[in-house]
Amino acid sequence: MNRIEKELAESLPQPKGPFTDAEALELLMAYRKDPSNVPCPLCGPDTVEVLAFIEPEIDPNGFASVTNPEGEYAAALYCHQCFRAVGILAGTGKEA
Repeated sequence: MNRIEKELAESLPQPKGPFTDAEALELLMAYRKDPSNVPCPLCGPDTVEVLAFIEPEIDPNGFASVTNPEGEYAAALYCHQCFRAVGILAGTGKEA
């Protein structure tokens, strides 16, 4: 492992496991209610960050394109306290 790869691996926390289905649903409902205030079901408020907005469809290689939070999209959420991440289908696809 080269020096830069080693430093990045040490500085970027990696997810410690998935959110349960119930927790993911709780995150989705909180996001749809107020995207700026999504508490972690385990850790509470002020720990979850939206890392990216991505296309809801993943390509055959397992990658998704970054997009804007309009129409149909997914949001990649990450909790900085329990180090868990999840992608939720955040956009409804309905224009208001």
